[in-house]
Amino acid sequence: MSKFIILGLDGACPGLIEEKRRSGVLPNFQRLAERGVWAESVPVPSAVTPVNWTALATGSLPRTFGISDFMMHEPGTPLDRAFDVFSKEVNNRAEFVWDALAARGHKTATLSFVGGLPQTVPGHLAIGDNGYPEEYSKPYTIAPSRALVTGDLNPVGPYGWHEHERLTGDEFVIQATTPGYRGAHPVKVSGNTFTVAGKSYTVGLREWTPWIRLEFERDDAAFQKWQLAPVRGGKAIGEFRLRVTRPGLIYVTPVYPCDHFASDDALAARLYAELGPYTDNLPISRLLMEWVDEDGWIEEFRLQAVWQARAAVKLVNEHGYKAVLTKWHAFDKFYHFFMQKIDPVALGFDPAQRDRYERMHDRLLGVADEMVGIVLDGLRADTTLVVMSDHGLMASRKAVWVNRWLARNGYIQFTPDGRVDWSRTRAYVAAFLLLKLNLRGREPTGIVSPGAEADRLKAEIIGKLRDWKDPETGAHVMTEVFDPHADGARYGLGGPFEADIRYFTTPGYTLFRSTDATGDAVLTPIHGPYLGDHGSCRPTTHFGRGSEAGIFYAAGYGIRAAGRVRDVMMHDIMPTLLHNAGELPLRDQEGTVRDDLLLT
Repeated sequence: MSKFIILGLDGACPGLIEEKRRSGVLPNFQRLAERGVWAESVPVPSAVTPVNWTALATGSLPRTFGISDFMMHEPGTPLDRAFDVFSKEVNNRAEFVWDALAARGHKTATLSFVGGLPQTVPGHLAIGDNGYPEEYSKPYTIAPSRALVTGDLNPVGPYGWHEHERLTGDEFVIQATTPGYRGAHPVKVSGNTFTVAGKSYTVGLREWTPWIRLEFERDDAAFQKWQLAPVRGGKAIGEFRLRVTRPGLIYVTPVYPCDHFASDDALAARLYAELGPYTDNLPISRLLMEWVDEDGWIEEFRLQAVWQARAAVKLVNEHGYKAVLTKWHAFDKFYHFFMQKIDPVALGFDPAQRDRYERMHDRLLGVADEMVGIVLDGLRADTTLVVMSDHGLMASRKAVWVNRWLARNGYIQFTPDGRVDWSRTRAYVAAFLLLKLNLRGREPTGIVSPGAEADRLKAEIIGKLRDWKDPETGAHVMTEVFDPHADGARYGLGGPFEADIRYFTTPGYTLFRSTDATGDAVLTPIHGPYLGDHGSCRPTTHFGRGSEAGIFYAAGYGIRAAGRVRDVMMHDIMPTLLHNAGELPLRDQEGTVRDDLLLT
């Protein structure tokens, strides 16, 4: 029976990978392409992280596994509330591949993967968090990264963020902040010398200290919910590094546990001894705020990437794992913040800065290529390798404020003090793009009657959204507006938490981070740091150097050396891998087996 490894490169764009591969920047991707097949992966709507990694892991569609946005709204709760869908506690309506394989007597590992926590079957090894792309992932991080400054230094970066701390004396404290951890350790500072727990470390400019290990108290009960095996010990060893980014600025990495970062403590300890700490955060904003320099940033991102690749090989080759699924969130983070620096179609593109950011981009691509090389070099004849992304990203030029549009058109009403008046509000966008009617009997303050009244209102809003044009350009803001329950089958939409109206925007227009209902402007130049985005347009959209579509490469056991093949649907990947491995389909599987990828 064969095995498979999935290297998930969240946010990797097919056009950019192809461009760099053909220019010689990615030799291991080139090896991979020559050995197997490659294509674009087509996400399901919306093209966001939790939805598409779930589609991959279940082989099913949003209507079945229940989520279709970054967050979801549950009927019966206020329309302005949404819930997080990364945890398996809520994202569990379809069978995950690791549960199915465990029931068949196989072992599967997930690394920082959506739905990976909590662990619910003993054959599943969950390493790291549940795939949420924040910079302070929990539960397996003891404390977040920090910056301490002295003198008149004020590192705010291009977005004016002031999150650093000012060091007023000669000491700061490493403090456990994640619920379930306790402990504080003073750090003495004398120039570039740091004294912690009786040991001193002196570094030069832009040099790391060694990893510094400290002991923390741990409330075992706080972590028991994440894994099946009894959590015991009451203590955890945390590890961090310090870096003097520039005179007067000390960068403190997150504090990572050395011994409790997976659902199997014994195996975690063994992997730590062989690979070092598992760094579950990718703090891109620290580069934006000038807390850490480019070399320090790329090294932090590389630590997780190389660890994941090496662990995948070890788990399959040495520990008998049937499948390993990893998620490295680096491309998503980079493109969200820096797509405008490398794509001329972006609103904030500056040709004078392109070379600098293109160099950073190439370095990040080089780390991904190193990951591919590590797994290819360790790939045995009985193992298939898939390198893929859940979606790409594109430059954004304008933000689309649909709730403001609803207010302007009278569908949202306000109280005299400026709050939403739910007793007179007929429609509202929940989460990022779930437009729902304030339906009587479904919503706690519903005023729209089900049936004919709701149907008329839905048709009216759909018609107006289809006609919505940007007054500056005359272009339609939306490319498609539809009822996902009646007309969403082609996109796999229509689940119990689904919106009443869904839409896709014209390329360059983004819906994310623009749900606020207050304010007059319904179309604004893109605001804040998220100048690259995804999830608003049709899944196959390309714009500038980016796309909504992701990457797909496969080689190894059972894979044809066929080169470029037709686009691969996200929910077809797992059915194909399971068929190739001689396994039965998943319980809720809706995807098909792509015979054109396989030798037999």
